[in-house]
Amino acid sequence: MKATSFLTAILFFSLFSASNYAQGEAAVPFLVLNPSPSLSAMGATGTALPTEDPFGFLWNPAQLGYTSQTNNFSFIFYPSKLEWIPTFNLDLELKAIALNVGYNFKDLIGFPLSFGFGYSNPEMNFGTFVRTDENGNILGEFEAKDYYNAYSFGLGVDYFVQLSVGYTIKDVTSILSDQPTGEEQGEGKAEATVNDFGILLDVPVIKLIDDKMQVQLDENLNALPTFNFSMGYSKSNIGDEISYIDSAQADPLPRMDRLGYGISAGFDLVTDDFRINAFNISFTVEADDIVIKRDSTGSEYQSTLSDLDFSKNIIQIEGDEKIVSRTGTKLEFVESFAYYFGHFSGRGYPDPRKTNGYEIRAKGLLKLCALWAEHPVTDFLRDHFDIRYYNTNYFADAWNETKMTGLAFYVHNLNELFE
Repeated sequence: MKATSFLTAILFFSLFSASNYAQGEAAVPFLVLNPSPSLSAMGATGTALPTEDPFGFLWNPAQLGYTSQTNNFSFIFYPSKLEWIPTFNLDLELKAIALNVGYNFKDLIGFPLSFGFGYSNPEMNFGTFVRTDENGNILGEFEAKDYYNAYSFGLGVDYFVQLSVGYTIKDVTSILSDQPTGEEQGEGKAEATVNDFGILLDVPVIKLIDDKMQVQLDENLNALPTFNFSMGYSKSNIGDEISYIDSAQADPLPRMDRLGYGISAGFDLVTDDFRINAFNISFTVEADDIVIKRDSTGSEYQSTLSDLDFSKNIIQIEGDEKIVSRTGTKLEFVESFAYYFGHFSGRGYPDPRKTNGYEIRAKGLLKLCALWAEHPVTDFLRDHFDIRYYNTNYFADAWNETKMTGLAFYVHNLNELFE
């Protein structure tokens, strides 16, 4: 990693903060960056539309309650280096993994209750910087970075509707230098513990109307339609102010409210010995608000959703100087390929920023192999394993376009082995 002057570092930190937080000043703006390739491709959403992405709980901890209904283990990592905004040419690297484990206790307790646990460790490495004295003489080098370890828990209930709640604890560390400047005291390092919580409601509309609804396409082929409506809310980064050198100069962390809804519709093709989701379209809208107010006397945290205009920011999907409005769409084909796109605008982004990407999935191929082979091994792989590759363009078609890739592994429906 190349060395950069500390002056360049300070300039970048200012640009990074300004582009993410135009409502005042908050420390560690990295906390509002979505590390998920799939969710970033959908306008950096993730609050209100149920997702199986292992990073999903970072945007709404309640996602763990949803995924744990069928997912027993999932893991994701970046298969190639993720250079953030490469146009800066500062060798800024985003690193992260995430894993989820879950179990559905329905067969054990006779009630459809599931529990999930999630862990992730996102890190933004700002590079290695040169430290000099007042005459420009090199004194040494240091590595600057922001990172956190997130531990999350979620509960889900599937009783007519799917209701999930979740809670996350994040240990945050921010290192801007390895020693103070001049006569200042401290290490240029700040640490804090923050909390997130969220709720997610998913309503299977067609299932509630008629859980046996289907359309006969042929003598042995039927189409089963699905239509779900979801709503979600989360509050992130709840904690005290943070300081690097002087506690009297402490800054608030970017406490965030997120609220939105999602719609998902599609159909499965079903025969006597085969079932596959032929097509599905998902659409979501959400708005996020950094609930901090700053004036000449200092700063204070605001009440929940204090700046949100529901009609403007969510219904009309229009951001403003205080709210970022986001929307994302996902098109899925035969459990093998998906295309994502979205955009967002508002606080820090006066002009809409686009996102897009695609997903290649193994599940469809595993189902076809099992149908052809008719062997217990291929049946087991079909029922319990999946692999997904993500490729995303964040800030698509703009000067700061960033490429994100992800590779995820899934193990699910293990409960069936103990029936």
